[in-house]
Amino acid sequence: MDGIAAVFLENPLATTFGTAGLLCQLLWPLFRAHRAIVTVQFGIGADYSIHYALLDAWSGAAVAGLGATQSAAAVLLGDRPWFRWAGLVFLPAVAAVCYATWSGLPTLFAFAAVALIMIGRMQRDTLRLRVLMLAAAPFGMGYDILVGAAPALVGAIVSATIAAAMLGKEIRSRRAVVAAGAGR
Repeated sequence: MDGIAAVFLENPLATTFGTAGLLCQLLWPLFRAHRAIVTVQFGIGADYSIHYALLDAWSGAAVAGLGATQSAAAVLLGDRPWFRWAGLVFLPAVAAVCYATWSGLPTLFAFAAVALIMIGRMQRDTLRLRVLMLAAAPFGMGYDILVGAAPALVGAIVSATIAAAMLGKEIRSRRAVVAAGAGR
């Protein structure tokens, strides 16, 4: 047996952490507050980091771990204006880790996904945060397909679908507020 189905049977610990990451990935789009979104994204990064490591997918493990670290720092440091830009410090670390764990296209996808996610987390505006998270989704899905990370792939697909719906809802809500303000 090989491929994604084999991971479920042959590596139950990887499946367990992948499923925990999947649960967090399904929840984050439902939150409205920036802090809540980033808190749940810590769970995504931490769980998927272990999931990928157990699959010997080291680029994904490393960048997901860095993403979890950035999320934890964002939650702990809160809305301090300087931290928004301090998040850029993580991007060279991601590039270095990807260089050190280079495995071709999967590493390139992992880099693109986490770079967009990290830039998204630096946004205080949840609309921009959601747009950047959605932009990262195809790269994350590509990585998951290439390394056989089934729970992460399912999470990426469902999460992107929920995030797109929540993005549409937020856009409509903002338009309604603007329209109501213009009618006064």
